[in-house]
Amino acid sequence: MLTRLRRRDPSMSPADLARPVAELDLDSLDLVELHQQLESELQVKGDPRQTSGFALLRDSSAHLVTLASRG
Repeated sequence: MLTRLRRRDPSMSPADLARPVAELDLDSLDLVELHQQLESELQVKGDPRQTSGFALLRDSSAHLVTLASRG
């Protein structure tokens, strides 16, 4: 996820994953693309409507990692 964010803004750091999504200047398409990238990397299918409700990117990421760990 951080790699994707750094394509938009090379100054992004791991700390930015703990910032509120609203502060990151991401639009809904950016969030869907991040969701899809994580799905692909983790080989899991999640509901983007659910992950879009998370206030922090790390929460969205953690949710998809949890789904992946369940198999």
